[in-house]
Amino acid sequence: MNFSFKDVVNVFGICLLLSILQLSRFLVIDNTTKMSLSAQQMQQDLDTLVAEVSQHSAFSALDPRLLQNIENRVNSLHYLYSLGIDSNRFHAEIAKLLAQLNDPGINLSISAYSTDQLPFSLKPMGKLWLALDDSETPLDLEHPFVSHIDGVPLSYWLKAARKFISSSQQEDLALTLAWLSRLDLLRAEMGLPLDETVSLTLFNDEESKKELTLAIHSQAKLPYKELVIGSQDTDTNPIKIADLDELSTNRKLLSQLETAFENPLTILDLRQAKGYSDKLLTILTNEFSPSLPESTSPVFTLARYRRASNFKSDYLRADYLRPFNELNFFEQVQLSEIKVKLETQNSDSFSQLYARKNHPQADKTQHTNRLALMIGSQCRQECEWIAYLAKTWPKVTLIGEKTPGDLGKHYHFTLPNSKLNIALTSSLHYNPQGALISGVGTEPDITFTDSEPLHWQSLVTQLNNQASPENSQQAPKSFVTAISN
Repeated sequence: MNFSFKDVVNVFGICLLLSILQLSRFLVIDNTTKMSLSAQQMQQDLDTLVAEVSQHSAFSALDPRLLQNIENRVNSLHYLYSLGIDSNRFHAEIAKLLAQLNDPGINLSISAYSTDQLPFSLKPMGKLWLALDDSETPLDLEHPFVSHIDGVPLSYWLKAARKFISSSQQEDLALTLAWLSRLDLLRAEMGLPLDETVSLTLFNDEESKKELTLAIHSQAKLPYKELVIGSQDTDTNPIKIADLDELSTNRKLLSQLETAFENPLTILDLRQAKGYSDKLLTILTNEFSPSLPESTSPVFTLARYRRASNFKSDYLRADYLRPFNELNFFEQVQLSEIKVKLETQNSDSFSQLYARKNHPQADKTQHTNRLALMIGSQCRQECEWIAYLAKTWPKVTLIGEKTPGDLGKHYHFTLPNSKLNIALTSSLHYNPQGALISGVGTEPDITFTDSEPLHWQSLVTQLNNQASPENSQQAPKSFVTAISN
């Protein structure tokens, strides 16, 4: 095919025009993270935040005062930072605003620009705090405890750090330490001058004190060191699962679980488990949940999502939830009173009810083996449901820290100028009696934190004793003290 000179010129002109339009798009849309925001940019981001929370946050709909408090704080920020704001400071202000929602699903992208960090680690010991180096050795063996940082009592630093944490997660040690380590941010919060060093006041049990000055770090440190545990008995070594979605394709892990279930005691470490697959929940339900009477409804949660124009009616189907009217007749009758009760609460803000139920195998084999689940504040999404349901199973013991109650579906959005990625909870869950369980969390039967020693062999021995028929009905609570001491 022959092209005329005019055709060639026209094609070249079209290509040139497309190139210009593409370059214009990059000039108009700035996707880079800014180190600072002008007052106008800050206001635009804050207005976007308020609009998104107002439209999509399930927790803000429960109590309108929460949104009003955020709006009041936003108005004060406009005056406080009338000339602009540093991006790290803006990140901190957003964290404080969202903490007021008391939403366990809140998640902010990590700030692009690191702030100066504490050059040592803090570790609680009763009511005192140890100051440790990178090898977890006290900075001063004769004065192991810290009372003041930069001349300010440590209690004030803790109070400042907890402003960025929702009230339901204030006891989360890892989260507290993460914010407590952000030295420059907390200095700004308390009105202290920035410096390249930090001063400590150390003391001991004899009330002897010592002053120490350290150079600060500019890189983030891990807020805590992961606990390493083990057992001389290979049959009781914990199986760690971090990605629940991996179970659907990882045959090796599935085989490992099947083998572990043949032992008297199986220990699963779910402290860092995330993911949306219900594969593990189904396996554990069939293996360890008790058989229920035929008259008992298999529905274990009811849910509803925050109404929004961009949410379709099947918004919760991906989370194994089905509309209430898809339950069978007897299930709907059993839950009819709860349905009426919930639908009269904030009916304009929430959708119709959804339900989720267990589907265990018809012929369950009763086993005598026991299961220990290690849980914590990072056990979220489907892991939350495993902990919630397993709490009532007689052959299962929960070990670790309380889960946050992060059960709902997450809604994600990005602020236009700061480029902060934010997630919040857009749906709420209730138990079959109509009580709200989102944000409540599941308590372990045996509590231990990374700051406390766990006598692993004692724990395994006691759990194995639970497996014996004469002790099978004994509550695990009876040996909590023996293990933790």
